[in-house]
Amino acid sequence: MSTRRRFLAAAGLATATAGCMNALGSDTGAAGAAPGSSGDPDGVLIETLSVRNNHDQGHRVQLAVESAEGVVHLNTYQVEHAGGTVVEGDWTNTAGEYVVHARLDDGEIQSTDVSGSVDGSTSCVRMVLRIDQQGTLRILFGTNCER
Repeated sequence: MSTRRRFLAAAGLATATAGCMNALGSDTGAAGAAPGSSGDPDGVLIETLSVRNNHDQGHRVQLAVESAEGVVHLNTYQVEHAGGTVVEGDWTNTAGEYVVHARLDDGEIQSTDVSGSVDGSTSCVRMVLRIDQQGTLRILFGTNCER
C-alpha cells in the first residue's frame, strides 16, 4: 500500500471513530466510559506514548490521537521485530481529554479514552501500544509518571 493510501486510511481511522468511544470500548477498561469522566476538569497529561513490537514479524500501526480540539496526531508506523518508537506530541506538556485510536495492520480499530480510563486522582499516564508475542495489539498505560 502506498504512503498516501496509508495516510488516507489513518485519516479515515480518526474520522470514523470520532465520538464513538462509548460504542468501541478498549482493552484498558474504558468501555462505556464518558470522555473526561476521570473527575479532572483539565484531563490528563500523557507523559510518554510509544509503539513497541514484541512479535517475531514486523507490523504496521496506524495511530490517531484526538483531543477536545480535534485530531492532534495522525501517523502510520512500520515497527520491525523487537523495534519501537516514541511518539512526540503536545500531550506531553498539555493535559487534555485525549482519545487514542490504533489499528494493527488491517485489523480492527481499538480506542481508549485516556482520561475516562483512570480515576480522579490520576493526572498523568504513560502509554504503550504494544504488539505482544502472539501478534496482538494492546493499548496499555500506567500511572507511574516522573512528574
